[in-house]
Amino acid sequence: MRDPLSGSMIKSIIFDIGGVLLNIHPDRTYQYLSDTIDIDVKSIESRFPWEAHCEYERGRITNREWFEIFRDSLPQPCCLKEKDFWNAWRLLLGQEKPTAQLLKKISKNYSTWLLSNTNPKHIQDEIEKRYLFPNLVDGAIYSFDVHCRKPEEKIYHILLNQIGIKPEQCVFIDDLIDNVHAAEKVGIIGIHFLSYDHLIKDLLKIGVSIS
Repeated sequence: MRDPLSGSMIKSIIFDIGGVLLNIHPDRTYQYLSDTIDIDVKSIESRFPWEAHCEYERGRITNREWFEIFRDSLPQPCCLKEKDFWNAWRLLLGQEKPTAQLLKKISKNYSTWLLSNTNPKHIQDEIEKRYLFPNLVDGAIYSFDVHCRKPEEKIYHILLNQIGIKPEQCVFIDDLIDNVHAAEKVGIIGIHFLSYDHLIKDLLKIGVSIS
């Protein structure tokens, strides 16, 4: 984490979603699929089509195409129905973390934004309907909307341009260190999220007002 010259310089706090504002439970998704199609969890997990998933998060394949790619990656013949797949996909998203309440406090004094590698199904069908935090921020940059993902440099420049702010005036919080380092390379102040308590200490250390 790079310290700014002065806490008063900070104008915007940017939050990742999964692992920072929301608990994520891939184990629940894998177990649901295993119970549904009678394939062991380890086989499902090992065959997860990561490359296609990245393209899904870049908005380059549709919801239907993502389902078909996932289904076809499993041992064949596979009887996975699309409805069951999306039920499993929904289970990835758990409860809001205490960080969501922290965001609520911070939003009184700072511009707050979301920057997330995510997909339209989770955002449009789940996150925007089920959770508090999307209503607390001034805006959001979702990877599927801008066709690039963290830690690609382009997405951080899109964020800065959208906010209309200098990088040294931003704090970016993410649970993946590579994403934090990428933000720091363009001049953004990065915080690696380890826990709620660690985050509070890190924010206070750089002069962010929490009240």
